[in-house]
Amino acid sequence: MAEPVAEHYDARWGYRHFDAERYERRRYGSWGRRLNLRLTERAIARALEGVPTGGLVLDAPCGTGILSEFLRRRGFRVLGADISPAMLAVARQRGAALGHVRADLEHPPCRPQSVDAVVSSRFMMHLPPETRTRMFRTMADLARGPVIATVCHPYTWKSFQRAVRRRLGGSAKRSPRLTRRELATEASSAGLRIERVIPVLPLLSEVWVVVLRTLPRPS
Repeated sequence: MAEPVAEHYDARWGYRHFDAERYERRRYGSWGRRLNLRLTERAIARALEGVPTGGLVLDAPCGTGILSEFLRRRGFRVLGADISPAMLAVARQRGAALGHVRADLEHPPCRPQSVDAVVSSRFMMHLPPETRTRMFRTMADLARGPVIATVCHPYTWKSFQRAVRRRLGGSAKRSPRLTRRELATEASSAGLRIERVIPVLPLLSEVWVVVLRTLPRPS
């Protein structure tokens, strides 16, 4: 089991002990949130088109296993990893994955190139850029195929409205967002290239599903 690491992991370690079932009800309880989940799943399915049916997919972090359940329905074998015992307890009840491992994802939970793809949803934007770059690299080392992750971008109507309010002297929420150029820079720093960017819902959803591949090594 991985040991606690640097202070910038505080947000992640905060998920160790809490009501995971209540978390899921709050996260996906409304019809709008459920719709967003379905649209995100649809985009992830498109991102996985090159991964063969029956392939082994690492769902990291798997949370309560809601995405693992979707991946299994799509015909994939799933390994779930998460830092939170509370999340893993709920995920195990679902029975959607072949197995679960408690792990800090900066410390690989399995051998290099032991899975066909890594899927990481609702995680990367919680990390500072330098940590996110290391995490992309770690995930890429584990996968024979793509790393598929959700990230948040600024190209939405909501972001435009917030920018206008700030320009007019008002206050507006600021949340971490990645432009296409920033995403490409982080991917390149991790030795990866962007293969595909799939908007969940153009102009309305702030979420992209991105497909990353390891850059070819110089001969």
